[in-house]
Amino acid sequence: MAVSLGFSASPILINKLIDDYGWQMSWQIIAICLVIFSVFILQFYRNKPEDFGMKPDGVVIHKEQKARKNVRAFTLIEAKKTRAFWIISLILAFNSFFFTGFTFHVVSIFESVGFSKNQAISIFLPISIIAISTSTCGNIFSDNIKHKIYIFIMILAGFMASLGLIFLKESLGLYLLIIGLGVLGGLFTVVNAVTWPRYYGRLYLGAITGKVMSVLVIASAVAPTLFSYCFTVFESYSYVSYITVVILLFVTIASLKVKNPQK
Repeated sequence: MAVSLGFSASPILINKLIDDYGWQMSWQIIAICLVIFSVFILQFYRNKPEDFGMKPDGVVIHKEQKARKNVRAFTLIEAKKTRAFWIISLILAFNSFFFTGFTFHVVSIFESVGFSKNQAISIFLPISIIAISTSTCGNIFSDNIKHKIYIFIMILAGFMASLGLIFLKESLGLYLLIIGLGVLGGLFTVVNAVTWPRYYGRLYLGAITGKVMSVLVIASAVAPTLFSYCFTVFESYSYVSYITVVILLFVTIASLKVKNPQK
Protein backbone atom coordinates (compact mmCIF):
# COMPACT_ATOMS: atom_id res chain seq x y z
CA MET A 1 0.00 0.00 0.00
CA ALA A 2 2.83 2.38 0.87
CA VAL A 3 4.58 1.73 -2.44
CA SER A 4 1.35 2.29 -4.41
CA LEU A 5 0.73 5.53 -2.53
CA GLY A 6 4.32 6.67 -3.00
CA PHE A 7 4.39 6.10 -6.76
CA SER A 8 1.01 7.70 -7.35
CA ALA A 9 1.21 10.66 -4.96
CA SER A 10 4.87 11.65 -5.45
CA PRO A 11 4.21 13.86 -8.52
CA ILE A 12 1.78 15.97 -6.48
CA LEU A 13 4.20 16.33 -3.55
CA ILE A 14 7.26 17.01 -5.70
CA ASN A 15 5.37 19.56 -7.79
CA LYS A 16 4.35 21.30 -4.57
CA LEU A 17 7.98 21.38 -3.42
CA ILE A 18 9.11 22.85 -6.74
CA ASP A 19 6.39 25.51 -6.70
CA ASP A 20 7.25 26.52 -3.13
CA TYR A 21 11.06 26.19 -3.06
CA GLY A 22 12.30 25.76 -6.64
CA TRP A 23 13.78 22.59 -8.13
CA GLN A 24 17.27 23.06 -6.62
CA MET A 25 15.99 23.30 -3.04
CA SER A 26 13.53 20.47 -3.74
CA TRP A 27 16.45 18.16 -4.57
CA GLN A 28 18.11 19.09 -1.28
CA ILE A 29 14.94 18.47 0.74
CA ILE A 30 14.51 15.05 -0.89
CA ALA A 31 18.17 14.26 -0.20
CA ILE A 32 17.74 15.10 3.49
CA CYS A 33 14.65 12.85 3.63
CA LEU A 34 16.67 10.00 2.12
CA VAL A 35 19.44 10.44 4.72
CA ILE A 36 16.87 10.33 7.53
CA PHE A 37 15.21 7.26 6.01
CA SER A 38 18.55 5.48 5.64
CA VAL A 39 18.99 5.75 9.42
CA PHE A 40 15.72 3.88 9.92
CA ILE A 41 16.87 1.22 7.47
CA LEU A 42 20.15 0.72 9.33
CA GLN A 43 18.30 0.47 12.65
CA PHE A 44 15.28 -1.65 11.77
CA TYR A 45 16.00 -3.66 8.62
CA ARG A 46 16.14 -7.42 9.18
CA ASN A 47 16.86 -10.38 6.91
CA LYS A 48 14.86 -13.61 6.69
CA PRO A 49 12.16 -14.25 9.35
CA GLU A 50 13.71 -17.68 9.96
CA ASP A 51 16.86 -15.97 11.28
CA PHE A 52 14.74 -14.78 14.20
CA GLY A 53 12.78 -17.97 14.80
CA MET A 54 9.68 -16.75 12.94
CA LYS A 55 7.62 -18.13 10.08
CA PRO A 56 6.71 -15.88 7.12
CA ASP A 57 3.00 -16.68 7.39
CA GLY A 58 2.78 -16.70 11.17
CA VAL A 59 2.92 -19.39 13.81
CA VAL A 60 -0.26 -21.23 12.86
CA ILE A 61 0.23 -23.39 9.75
CA HIS A 62 -3.01 -24.31 8.00
CA LYS A 63 -3.48 -27.42 5.87
CA GLU A 64 -3.24 -25.45 2.63
CA GLN A 65 0.04 -23.92 3.79
CA LYS A 66 1.40 -27.37 4.65
CA ALA A 67 0.63 -28.49 1.13
CA ARG A 68 2.71 -25.60 -0.19
CA LYS A 69 5.53 -26.15 2.25
CA ASN A 70 7.75 -28.13 -0.11
CA VAL A 71 8.56 -25.42 -2.62
CA ARG A 72 11.23 -25.99 -5.23
CA ALA A 73 13.94 -23.32 -5.19
CA PHE A 74 14.77 -22.16 -8.73
CA THR A 75 18.14 -20.60 -9.51
CA LEU A 76 18.19 -17.48 -11.67
CA ILE A 77 19.31 -19.51 -14.69
CA GLU A 78 16.45 -21.98 -14.19
CA ALA A 79 13.93 -19.19 -13.66
CA LYS A 80 14.97 -17.47 -16.91
CA LYS A 81 14.13 -20.65 -18.82
CA THR A 82 10.45 -20.38 -17.85
CA ARG A 83 7.83 -18.41 -19.79
CA ALA A 84 6.37 -16.97 -16.59
CA PHE A 85 9.60 -15.18 -15.66
CA TRP A 86 9.75 -13.18 -18.88
CA ILE A 87 6.05 -12.48 -19.34
CA ILE A 88 5.55 -11.25 -15.79
CA SER A 89 8.77 -9.24 -16.03
CA LEU A 90 7.44 -7.65 -19.23
CA ILE A 91 4.11 -6.60 -17.75
CA LEU A 92 5.86 -5.16 -14.70
CA ALA A 93 8.32 -3.40 -17.02
CA PHE A 94 5.37 -2.01 -18.98
CA ASN A 95 4.08 -0.37 -15.80
CA SER A 96 7.52 1.14 -15.13
CA PHE A 97 7.82 2.30 -18.75
CA PHE A 98 4.40 3.89 -19.08
CA PHE A 99 4.19 5.43 -15.62
CA THR A 100 7.71 6.91 -15.79
CA GLY A 101 7.31 8.31 -19.30
CA PHE A 102 3.88 9.70 -18.51
CA THR A 103 4.97 11.29 -15.22
CA PHE A 104 8.06 12.92 -16.74
CA HIS A 105 5.95 14.56 -19.47
CA VAL A 106 2.58 14.89 -17.74
CA VAL A 107 2.40 18.70 -17.96
CA SER A 108 3.42 18.72 -21.62
CA ILE A 109 1.05 15.83 -22.41
CA PHE A 110 -1.94 17.69 -20.99
CA GLU A 111 -0.93 21.05 -22.46
CA SER A 112 -0.74 19.41 -25.90
CA VAL A 113 -4.48 18.66 -25.70
CA GLY A 114 -5.51 21.94 -24.09
CA PHE A 115 -5.31 21.29 -20.33
CA SER A 116 -3.47 23.40 -17.75
CA LYS A 117 -0.59 22.37 -15.49
CA ASN A 118 -2.84 22.24 -12.42
CA GLN A 119 -5.28 19.98 -14.23
CA ALA A 120 -2.40 17.73 -15.28
CA ILE A 121 -1.03 17.35 -11.75
CA SER A 122 -4.49 16.90 -10.21
CA ILE A 123 -5.06 13.53 -11.92
CA PHE A 124 -2.55 11.89 -9.59
CA LEU A 125 -4.99 12.20 -6.66
CA PRO A 126 -7.64 9.86 -8.14
CA ILE A 127 -4.85 7.63 -9.46
CA SER A 128 -3.52 7.36 -5.88
CA ILE A 129 -6.94 6.44 -4.51
CA ILE A 130 -7.45 3.74 -7.14
CA ALA A 131 -3.91 2.41 -6.69
CA ILE A 132 -4.24 2.09 -2.90
CA SER A 133 -7.68 0.45 -3.17
CA THR A 134 -6.43 -1.99 -5.82
CA SER A 135 -3.30 -2.82 -3.84
CA THR A 136 -5.29 -3.42 -0.66
CA CYS A 137 -7.80 -5.73 -2.34
CA GLY A 138 -5.07 -7.47 -4.31
CA ASN A 139 -3.10 -8.27 -1.18
CA ILE A 140 -6.15 -9.47 0.72
CA PHE A 141 -7.24 -11.89 -2.01
CA SER A 142 -3.78 -12.94 -3.24
CA ASP A 143 -4.02 -16.32 -1.47
CA ASN A 144 -7.51 -17.02 -2.80
CA ILE A 145 -7.34 -15.91 -6.44
CA LYS A 146 -5.30 -17.49 -9.19
CA HIS A 147 -2.23 -15.35 -9.67
CA LYS A 148 -2.65 -15.43 -13.44
CA ILE A 149 -5.83 -13.36 -13.09
CA TYR A 150 -3.77 -10.48 -11.72
CA ILE A 151 -1.57 -10.64 -14.81
CA PHE A 152 -4.57 -10.37 -17.12
CA ILE A 153 -5.99 -7.48 -15.09
CA MET A 154 -2.67 -5.65 -15.39
CA ILE A 155 -2.67 -6.21 -19.14
CA LEU A 156 -6.24 -4.90 -19.38
CA ALA A 157 -5.26 -1.85 -17.30
CA GLY A 158 -2.33 -1.29 -19.66
CA PHE A 159 -4.71 -1.25 -22.64
CA MET A 160 -6.95 1.23 -20.79
CA ALA A 161 -4.03 3.57 -20.04
CA SER A 162 -2.76 3.35 -23.62
CA LEU A 163 -6.19 4.08 -25.11
CA GLY A 164 -6.67 6.84 -22.57
CA LEU A 165 -3.54 8.59 -23.83
CA ILE A 166 -4.73 8.29 -27.44
CA PHE A 167 -8.17 9.77 -26.66
CA LEU A 168 -7.08 12.15 -23.90
CA LYS A 169 -8.99 15.04 -25.48
CA GLU A 170 -12.22 13.22 -24.68
CA SER A 171 -13.65 12.70 -21.17
CA LEU A 172 -13.66 8.93 -21.73
CA GLY A 173 -9.94 9.01 -22.51
CA LEU A 174 -9.18 10.82 -19.28
CA TYR A 175 -11.15 8.28 -17.24
CA LEU A 176 -9.47 5.38 -19.02
CA LEU A 177 -6.05 6.87 -18.31
CA ILE A 178 -6.77 7.44 -14.62
CA ILE A 179 -8.30 4.00 -14.03
CA GLY A 180 -5.64 2.24 -16.09
CA LEU A 181 -2.71 3.87 -14.30
CA GLY A 182 -4.37 3.40 -10.90
CA VAL A 183 -4.98 -0.32 -11.39
CA LEU A 184 -1.52 -0.82 -12.93
CA GLY A 185 0.19 0.92 -10.01
CA GLY A 186 -1.85 -0.95 -7.41
CA LEU A 187 -1.32 -4.42 -8.86
CA PHE A 188 2.34 -3.76 -9.65
CA THR A 189 3.25 -3.94 -5.97
CA VAL A 190 1.18 -7.08 -5.41
CA VAL A 191 2.46 -8.99 -8.44
CA ASN A 192 6.07 -7.96 -7.87
CA ALA A 193 5.94 -9.04 -4.23
CA VAL A 194 3.94 -12.26 -4.56
CA THR A 195 5.06 -13.76 -7.87
CA TRP A 196 8.72 -14.48 -7.35
CA PRO A 197 8.68 -16.38 -4.03
CA ARG A 198 5.49 -18.22 -5.02
CA TYR A 199 6.77 -19.24 -8.44
CA TYR A 200 10.48 -19.72 -7.76
CA GLY A 201 10.96 -20.18 -4.01
CA ARG A 202 12.92 -17.97 -1.62
CA LEU A 203 16.42 -19.48 -1.68
CA TYR A 204 17.59 -17.53 -4.75
CA LEU A 205 15.05 -14.75 -4.45
CA GLY A 206 17.67 -11.98 -4.36
CA ALA A 207 19.22 -12.98 -7.69
CA ILE A 208 15.83 -13.40 -9.37
CA THR A 209 14.32 -10.13 -8.16
CA GLY A 210 17.60 -8.36 -8.93
CA LYS A 211 17.36 -9.48 -12.56
CA VAL A 212 13.75 -8.37 -12.73
CA MET A 213 14.70 -5.00 -11.28
CA SER A 214 17.30 -4.51 -14.02
CA VAL A 215 14.54 -5.02 -16.61
CA LEU A 216 12.32 -2.47 -14.82
CA VAL A 217 15.14 0.07 -14.63
CA ILE A 218 15.86 -0.27 -18.35
CA ALA A 219 12.17 0.25 -19.13
CA SER A 220 12.04 3.35 -16.92
CA ALA A 221 15.21 4.73 -18.48
CA VAL A 222 13.98 4.32 -22.07
CA ALA A 223 10.49 5.74 -21.48
CA PRO A 224 11.16 9.50 -21.13
CA THR A 225 13.30 9.56 -24.28
CA LEU A 226 10.72 7.66 -26.34
CA PHE A 227 7.87 9.88 -25.13
CA SER A 228 9.91 12.97 -25.98
CA TYR A 229 10.93 11.59 -29.38
CA CYS A 230 7.34 10.84 -30.38
CA PHE A 231 6.23 14.34 -29.47
CA THR A 232 9.20 15.97 -31.23
CA VAL A 233 8.77 14.00 -34.45
CA PHE A 234 4.99 13.50 -34.64
CA GLU A 235 3.84 16.43 -32.45
CA SER A 236 1.69 14.06 -30.41
CA TYR A 237 2.27 11.74 -27.46
CA SER A 238 -0.46 9.38 -28.64
CA TYR A 239 2.00 7.58 -30.92
CA VAL A 240 3.62 6.08 -27.83
CA SER A 241 0.35 4.26 -27.21
CA TYR A 242 0.43 2.66 -30.64
CA ILE A 243 3.75 1.10 -29.63
CA THR A 244 2.49 0.02 -26.19
CA VAL A 245 -0.69 -1.52 -27.65
CA VAL A 246 1.42 -3.72 -29.92
CA ILE A 247 3.57 -4.75 -26.96
CA LEU A 248 0.49 -5.54 -24.88
CA LEU A 249 -1.00 -7.64 -27.67
CA PHE A 250 2.19 -9.70 -27.73
CA VAL A 251 2.18 -10.06 -23.93
CA THR A 252 -1.49 -11.06 -23.98
CA ILE A 253 -0.94 -13.87 -26.48
CA ALA A 254 2.22 -15.07 -24.75
CA SER A 255 0.60 -14.99 -21.30
CA LEU A 256 -2.12 -17.48 -22.28
CA LYS A 257 0.30 -20.36 -21.64
CA VAL A 258 1.92 -18.91 -18.52
CA LYS A 259 1.79 -21.28 -15.56
CA ASN A 260 3.31 -21.56 -12.13
CA PRO A 261 6.60 -23.54 -12.50
CA GLN A 262 5.92 -25.16 -9.13
CA LYS A 263 2.96 -27.07 -10.60
